[in-house]
Amino acid sequence: MRLIWQLKKKRYIVILSVVLVLLFFSCGKKGDPLPKILPLPGGINDLNGEVRDGLLFLSFTVPSKNKDGSEIKDLAGFKILKSCGNCIGASFEPFLDLSLDAQKGYTIFNGRIYTYDNDMANGYMYAYRVYPYTKKGTRGDASNTFTIKWEQPPDAPKGISVKEEDTKVELTWRMEENASYNVYRYDNDTYPLFPLNNTPLTAPYFVDSGLENNKVYTYEVRKILIKDGLRSEGEGLKIKATPRDMKPPETPSEFKAEKTAKGVLLSWKASRDIDLKGYNIYRISSGEAEKLNETPVKENIFTDSNMPDIRYVSYYITAIDTSGNESTPSREVIVILKE
Repeated sequence: MRLIWQLKKKRYIVILSVVLVLLFFSCGKKGDPLPKILPLPGGINDLNGEVRDGLLFLSFTVPSKNKDGSEIKDLAGFKILKSCGNCIGASFEPFLDLSLDAQKGYTIFNGRIYTYDNDMANGYMYAYRVYPYTKKGTRGDASNTFTIKWEQPPDAPKGISVKEEDTKVELTWRMEENASYNVYRYDNDTYPLFPLNNTPLTAPYFVDSGLENNKVYTYEVRKILIKDGLRSEGEGLKIKATPRDMKPPETPSEFKAEKTAKGVLLSWKASRDIDLKGYNIYRISSGEAEKLNETPVKENIFTDSNMPDIRYVSYYITAIDTSGNESTPSREVIVILKE
C-alpha cells in the first residue's frame, strides 16, 4: 500500500509540474497591445474662390470617402487656414472652423460647402488651405492651396428700376462701360448663391417670369468687372417688386334690361374668367353714370328697384377680377320708364 501511495504521489507531482509550465507560457505577462489605426478622411483637391457681392466666397466639395476608400461616417468639420503673403511673419494660421454640428458660417449646396472671407486689404496676396477632421480627432491631408490678389470690387449699379406685370417682373438699370451684370432673387429671405441669369448680362435688362401674382419679391443687381482674367462681382443694389394681374376680364355679353313691377331687371351671360370677383352695375340718368352696387355683384342678374323719376334711363355693366382689374363696359341698354 505504501508503494502504491508513493507512485500516486509522484504521478500528481508530474501533472502539477506540467500545469505550472503551461500556466507560465500561456498566462505570463503580455506585450503592450498595438494601437488601432483610425481611418483618415479623404483629402480635398478642389478648393476654389470667387469674388461675389464684394466678398471672397470659398468653396470645396465635402469628401465622402476615407483615404483607404471606406465611407466616412464620423466627419466633424473642416479647419480653414489663411496666409497673407504681404504681411509680416506670414504663415498659414487658423481662419475658420466649420463644424458640421454647429451648422454656422457656411452653406452646403449640391454637396459643396460655401463660406466667405470679408477681411482683406486691397493689393494684398492671400492663400487658403482646408483640412477635414473627424469626431475622433483624426485630421486629413491639406487641400490644394487657393491664392488670390485682392483688388477692390466694383461698386453697385445705378439707376435700377422695376416694371411689375402679370406673373413677371422687368428690371432695368444704367449700363456702364466694360461691365456685365448678375441678377439675384431672394426666396423667403434666403441668401442667393447663384444668379437667375445663366451667363453675365451684357445689356441692362432682365425679365423674371413665371412668378406668383401679388407676392413681394426682392431682387439684387450686381456689377461684374474682369481684370487680369479674374472676374470680380461687387455689392448689389436691392429692389422689391410685386407682379400683378394687369389683364382685365372679358366684357360681359348678352346684356338685357326689362322694366318690371319691382323695377328694372338686368341680366347677362355669366363670365368664365377663373379670377372673376363679380360685376359692377352702372345707371346713366341725366347724362351722369352712377354705380349702383357697393360690392361686386356675384350673380348674373340684378334688379334696380330705386329708379329716378325721369322718362328713361340706360344701363351698362362691367366685370371685375380679384386683382381689381375692370373690363370695358358692356353695350348700353335704354329702358323707358314713362310713356
